[in-house]
Amino acid sequence: MLNYQINPAYSSFEGIINNLRVTFQEIGTTIYKIRNEVKVIEYNGMKFCVKSFGPPNIFNLFAYSFFRSSKAMRSYENALRLERMGIHTPAPVAYVEYYDSKGFMSNSFYISLYLEHDYRMDEVLHQDVPGKEDIIRQFARYVSNTLHLNGILHLDFGGNNVLVNKVDGRYEFYLIDLNRMRFKKQIGMSKGISNLKRLQGSPIEMSLLANHYAIARNHNPLYSIIRLGLYKVRHQQVRDFRKSVFGPFKRLIMTRQPA
Repeated sequence: MLNYQINPAYSSFEGIINNLRVTFQEIGTTIYKIRNEVKVIEYNGMKFCVKSFGPPNIFNLFAYSFFRSSKAMRSYENALRLERMGIHTPAPVAYVEYYDSKGFMSNSFYISLYLEHDYRMDEVLHQDVPGKEDIIRQFARYVSNTLHLNGILHLDFGGNNVLVNKVDGRYEFYLIDLNRMRFKKQIGMSKGISNLKRLQGSPIEMSLLANHYAIARNHNPLYSIIRLGLYKVRHQQVRDFRKSVFGPFKRLIMTRQPA
């Protein structure tokens, strides 16, 4: 069974949705493939970014099939919400869900327009790019004033999920990978600093980020630098613990499908 919703502004894409699962395997250029796969597909003279979410593992199979919105649906709905708030993200085109004969979700897709960009934020933090310190300063201000003060919390806020473009001498930032987000009235300082912990860079770059974030929010820069360091250490410890305890078990069951 096929379930989908398409943005009326991009109804021309509907022509390949009915057979998207097959089409995705046959055309396009893969730009990312680990747990999920992301391809750039050209259709009707436009470039689309199509993210394929693999089959849910045994933990999520019933939830995504009967109780929770799929990752593809959440990505689409969050992108529409960001657009309404005036927050940059590649234009949402559609989400597509496939279910088997018993009603279990087999896989799903999120489609957006492909956005040409100068950098991803992880490239800025890991490479010697022109204007690096200025990008970090403007990024910190963007996170503070555009996201957190408007109550927007990206729960997978790594550098690979932020695209960067230079426009008229200033930098614009675009959020991607939107299936895990929260929208609140406002993000407090402690929660805001904690939200930066997945960003990876040298101690100097992380200190610059925390410093400029604190200045944007009129808080003590030294306190913020120390707090970010502590949050990053704790985050890594939790990740290492989860991998050691749950990793082997998860690998055994993640590919299981219902009979």
